[in-house]
Amino acid sequence: MKALRVLPALVFALALSGCGSSDTEVPTVATTTSPPAVSTTTITATTESATAEPTAEAHPTYVETYVEPVVAEPVAAAEPYIVDCQMGLGPVITYWSDGTVTGYSEYCQSVHDQVLADEVAANTPVCDGTACRYPSGATMQDPAAPKTPSPWVQGQLDWQECKEAGNTDEYCRLTLN
Repeated sequence: MKALRVLPALVFALALSGCGSSDTEVPTVATTTSPPAVSTTTITATTESATAEPTAEAHPTYVETYVEPVVAEPVAAAEPYIVDCQMGLGPVITYWSDGTVTGYSEYCQSVHDQVLADEVAANTPVCDGTACRYPSGATMQDPAAPKTPSPWVQGQLDWQECKEAGNTDEYCRLTLN
């Protein structure tokens, strides 16, 4: 098909060269090829006269360009990747690059577990037997510290122990006061 398109151009060039005088320049045929999908053919014919008389002859120019269609190979869709995870201690939610939102993903689960571990560490006090100190600086009484009751409560406890031991009221009063 390509050769049939070039054939009329060659016939035209040969006809012009046969019709011209002996001092006429030969038509030039230039063929250039670009990348494999594109080819261009250019034919130019010019006529010059040896005399100084102006001529009214036309300078025919024929340009043919044929571009073959370029077939692009299909591009595989990129696999979606994680762009964000829901922060906090709620359920695990994963946001993907293709716009979808799903629940569980191993990566977001690990982020969730780390947030939970950090929260536990921030709320775990260090106790020394008398007081507990939180990472924020807050303190409270150590729940494992021995408890000493108030003096009145301690007196009631001692009285009960004395009586349970089988002692009289008078003996317990003399001993405990």
